[in-house]
Amino acid sequence: MEILLKDITLLLDPHKGVEPKQVSLVIEDDRIIDISSNANLPSPEFVIEGRALIALPPALNSHTHLPMTLLRGYSDNKVLYEWLADIWAIEGKFDAKWIELGTKLACLEAIKAGTGGAFDFYFQETVIGRVLEQAGLRGWLGAGLLPSAFVDQGGLESQLKDFEQLVLDVESSSLLNAAIAPHSQTTVEEEYLLQSKDLAAKHDIPISIHASETRKEVLDCEEKHGVPPVERLDQIGFFQEGTKEVIAHCAWITQREVEILGKHEAMVAWCPTSAQKLAYGGVTPIPELRKAGATVALGTDGTASNNTLDLFREMREAVNMVSFARWDPAIYPAEEVLEDTHWTFRRYFHPESLIKVGNKADLVVMDFHTPHLQPIHNVVSNLVYAANGSDVHSLIVDGQILMQDRQVLSLDEEKIIDEIEGKIPKLISD
Repeated sequence: MEILLKDITLLLDPHKGVEPKQVSLVIEDDRIIDISSNANLPSPEFVIEGRALIALPPALNSHTHLPMTLLRGYSDNKVLYEWLADIWAIEGKFDAKWIELGTKLACLEAIKAGTGGAFDFYFQETVIGRVLEQAGLRGWLGAGLLPSAFVDQGGLESQLKDFEQLVLDVESSSLLNAAIAPHSQTTVEEEYLLQSKDLAAKHDIPISIHASETRKEVLDCEEKHGVPPVERLDQIGFFQEGTKEVIAHCAWITQREVEILGKHEAMVAWCPTSAQKLAYGGVTPIPELRKAGATVALGTDGTASNNTLDLFREMREAVNMVSFARWDPAIYPAEEVLEDTHWTFRRYFHPESLIKVGNKADLVVMDFHTPHLQPIHNVVSNLVYAANGSDVHSLIVDGQILMQDRQVLSLDEEKIIDEIEGKIPKLISD
């Protein structure tokens, strides 16, 4: 595939002080082959051009549960454990067909919001991976381990079998990566946490886990083990040299735990909209984590608790939440939250897809020729404080155009929405 992005404004990492510049950009097959003012192709298959188009790396969602799109709006205005009871009851009905349908809807939503991939955390990730590959999105497929979940589908034994199959399935994929994801130290026995850690090391893959979402979780862990969750994970040797750990939420962590995460160079995937909606009460200490050397990346969580996969909305929630909690509008500036959404995850897991000649071609193109993104005094400010997923013009991943001028090319949008409208009433009523 040959693609020409003509006379667009290219945004390289703003946190490093690189100013936007107008260029043309040429993609052949899966690579960027030229970025310059006079870059051109004689007869490209696709041309992207227009007034006020801004290109940057697509966001990568650091923590989500893709099939849970099927439960958007199903249970709202409840605290975490009440909400989980509702969600887990209906998730027990999810078989491979429901998981496939929910993932299709999630991929469609992600593409239309300009997201180029996700670190998913669910079950039957072999099914989810097939849909992501069809959609053209990158995926870090966190195979969930939770003994109490999906018991009718085989429980933990089935989950471990799915994980082993997943590792084999992604070996030849340019888009997919295997990962393992024990649910939390509260819900998964230490034996299985250590087994998960060993599997991550054996297969040289990342591991993800939920930690310190709520004050109750922290208090329960302290009562049982004498220390809070992240410190408990450190005690049992969960963090290990050579393995990349993604710790989700961390809304109630201590300074000692911040230092542990920094020492191990772990990634903290935080989800501010979900945290506010489920009323966690705590705020992930983003400035301290960044200072300690941990990697901070933005996620949406699942749509049952967000209720969207729009990372542009999430950026606005993130920066405002931290500023409000700290009484300081400069403590987490727009440049940093943009970096944590569009650059940080990619540097941590897939630096070969940063925008650079010779690298894999991943780009999102934003259309600023619209009332709420004018005037353009500051591109970064507009992206963080004013833009929405609906302002995405085009999305390119691995050299393939997944959406051009708001038309999704890799999935059948109408067919997916019709299927959702036709089948979801049966899921709820059965």
